[in-house]
Amino acid sequence: MIRTENLTRDFGGGRGIIGLNLHVPKGTIYGYIGPNGAGKTTTIRLLCGLVRPTSGRAFINGVEVIPANTATIKRMIGYLPDIFGVYDQMSVWEYLDFFSAAYRIPPPERETRIRAALQLTDATHMLDYQVISLSRGMRQRVGLAKTLLHDPEVLILDEPAGGLDPHARIEMRRTIERLRDVGKTIMLSSHILPELAGICDLIGIIEKGRLLAFGTVAEVTRKVQENLKITVVVDSDPKPAREWCEQFPGAGSVDVNANEIHFLYTGPRGALPDLLLKLTGNGVRVMEFREDQANLEQVFLSVTHQKA
Repeated sequence: MIRTENLTRDFGGGRGIIGLNLHVPKGTIYGYIGPNGAGKTTTIRLLCGLVRPTSGRAFINGVEVIPANTATIKRMIGYLPDIFGVYDQMSVWEYLDFFSAAYRIPPPERETRIRAALQLTDATHMLDYQVISLSRGMRQRVGLAKTLLHDPEVLILDEPAGGLDPHARIEMRRTIERLRDVGKTIMLSSHILPELAGICDLIGIIEKGRLLAFGTVAEVTRKVQENLKITVVVDSDPKPAREWCEQFPGAGSVDVNANEIHFLYTGPRGALPDLLLKLTGNGVRVMEFREDQANLEQVFLSVTHQKA
């Protein structure tokens, strides 16, 4: 649904994006991660046709993002920037009706579109609220409803949970998952990494204009994790298990917590079954043997070579 081929926008001085290759399938949530100035907003503007690339190409549902296709691209994309305009003197209904007119939705269809958008964003009860009375979280949901009025296939959301309290972030996450469930393809830019890890089907990590990693959270973690964190749970005395783990090539920093043995492993993954066989073959009753995944924040720091 979203595809780029060596997409480049060079602003000079090391600013912009370089050789970006994205592939976001239909009906997925794609998390776009990067520090400030990494190129996230430039990517979004290129996909929306708001700026022209220096080189390379971008496609939305097979349609190339070029000036000749601007009207078609605008119908397919719904873009919610991190800061969007609101009109405090209007009610929510008036606000959405105003944008329905801007989207050139025929008057007989507007009420149906407005109610459907509010239902998808769980904001139906706000219909008669004055915009000035809305909290930050409420405004985000109404802004998202505005973005849905023309029924776009692709949603590009720039920091949709920025500035929200924990409860409002949970509500926004549920809303985004609901939109995915009705078939929307969602590109989600955010700095709140735990939020992305919980809802994204795919993630991309960008820094200094270059895409450093792409895939599912598990795939990216496997690619960048330098030290595997292994946990062995036994239902007997952990001392023998600890000794075998300490002797295993590549194992280090072995710790015991009750009946759990934790250690860092720097050898090949393919050798780990040998350790399990050695443990069980020597009478250790192993209840669980697992690799503990790094969280998305640790992955981000590893990929961008930053320290916590």
